[in-house]
Amino acid sequence: RGESCPAVCRLAQRSPDPPPASESRQHQTTPDTTTTTPIATMTGSSWGVWMRSRSGSWSRSGSRSGSRLWGSVMLIWSLLGLPLLARGDVYDYGPTKLNLGAYLVRRVEMYSPKDSPSRSAPGNGNAFIQMELKFHRNPSSENTSLASEGVIEIATVKAMQLEIGYKDAEGTQWWCCTSKLADKMETDHCDQNKIDTLIIRNNDVRVKKVNFHSGNADATASSHNARFGVEKSGPHIMVMSNCDARLREFEVSFKGQSLWMNPYGYLPATLYAFLPFYGSMSIVFGALALVWLVLNAIYWKDIVKLQNYITAVLTVCLLENMVLYFDYANFNATGRRHEVTLFLGILITMLRRTISRMLIMAVSIGFAIVRPDLGKNKRHILNFGVIYFVLGLTQQILIDLAKVHTGINDHWRTLLSIPVAAADSGCYWFIFISLYHLITMLRVRQQLVKLAVYKTFTKVLVFSLVCATVFSIYHLYLTATRQVLQHWRIWWLLDEGIWNILFSVIFLAICFLFRPSQSAKRYAYSQLSTDMADDEYGLEDDDDHDTGIEMAPIPSDENLFSLGDEDIGEPVVDKKSAKVD
Repeated sequence: RGESCPAVCRLAQRSPDPPPASESRQHQTTPDTTTTTPIATMTGSSWGVWMRSRSGSWSRSGSRSGSRLWGSVMLIWSLLGLPLLARGDVYDYGPTKLNLGAYLVRRVEMYSPKDSPSRSAPGNGNAFIQMELKFHRNPSSENTSLASEGVIEIATVKAMQLEIGYKDAEGTQWWCCTSKLADKMETDHCDQNKIDTLIIRNNDVRVKKVNFHSGNADATASSHNARFGVEKSGPHIMVMSNCDARLREFEVSFKGQSLWMNPYGYLPATLYAFLPFYGSMSIVFGALALVWLVLNAIYWKDIVKLQNYITAVLTVCLLENMVLYFDYANFNATGRRHEVTLFLGILITMLRRTISRMLIMAVSIGFAIVRPDLGKNKRHILNFGVIYFVLGLTQQILIDLAKVHTGINDHWRTLLSIPVAAADSGCYWFIFISLYHLITMLRVRQQLVKLAVYKTFTKVLVFSLVCATVFSIYHLYLTATRQVLQHWRIWWLLDEGIWNILFSVIFLAICFLFRPSQSAKRYAYSQLSTDMADDEYGLEDDDDHDTGIEMAPIPSDENLFSLGDEDIGEPVVDKKSAKVD
């Protein structure tokens, strides 16, 4: 989707001195390793540990073969529908090494108290980033003493992109400020007062230090020495680094958690809009379900199959929005996404997408209104539903897990997007071709009431398609010009919101046009004459009159099913007189 993950964790590690340019180039051609990515461009969803071996070569823990194996495991896992541990904005760190020259990066979009859309619990109007970590240093040899001190840096950067490190005139890359680089006096970001600190070139930087005191092997980061208030809205990047040369002879590790609290709770700013959105959609679909239930109860004797299918889709839609609302509400309250709720939301979302497409395909061929059953199209629609559900579910699991799990390979997501897009394209093609032939047939046979209904439905589909195209082009423009991160406030709309809104418009149109009524069943099974339609509804013979289905009783001797089981696409009369507007 081109989204920027709300929580990105990167871990990179190097030796006290940066690698020469020749070693970096040599490493990039090594077949069993992965090319080094500068920290300034780390905004993806993969992570790795970089280290320099005793032989002097640079490598990453885990080769490409391991990445392929992990990707295969993830694909099989997602196909089986097994959820992984979901993380949130209470980010847990297991025992993690942070030896000399290592740095860890995580990015989250945050609201300041004055810009926040809400100040409800648990944030209560407070916005901050807080570390609750315990550091431990273990001597690398028996001769190493704990008498020395040491410092771990924790910094927050308010910026769209992290600018870290410095490349000197000789082409050597430096991450930490050392006395050697300071003596060159090439940059203001490294002087004698900044030795043994991480080089951060951004302007809005706040740094706090966690000290190892003499004789102590442990150090603690808490609200007293590692809490940062959020004063400006936007992306905030947390950087944890170990550049202190006094820790050269120690193996440093840490564990604990980081808290990212917005004024309203733990939801990242890019995801907060989903909370009121799904809450509002739950109310809308709840009200629609109530009205639909009342109409079904009143006209229960005249219900047709299509209206039963609409009831099923409506039930899934209501359930989907309620599950997603409670998922985000729990995420906002606790800072963690429950894996069961997360997977259930994905499953119901894909079920809704699949059956809604199948419903629209059935409507487009005139099911239960023009023809009694789906005919030979039934097999095609069922096959499409199964294939689309499997492919879409796998892709959606990988997309959602990539937001909270840093080991998901983007290649699998890209690969799966191709067949899903092809299935969607085939579905749209089927719908519009079927509607074209259906409207042509109704016009030829002068069934003006049915014609008006399907013309209205076609206009709604065309409107939705135009809106979807415009938003897609706009999203591609933002991605191509690298402005997605600057528009983080509307990320939710471009990512999922607009598609849910457009689907709701189409579904509401279906519910209105094919709502239960006293004579809907007789209408569905009857061939109306033009005179009857005009007399009952005052319809004139024009092309712009649209109406819903509310038919009067039809004489029992009328012919049933105007089209029968045959394909509606076969020509029958002069097509010039059946031209579709």
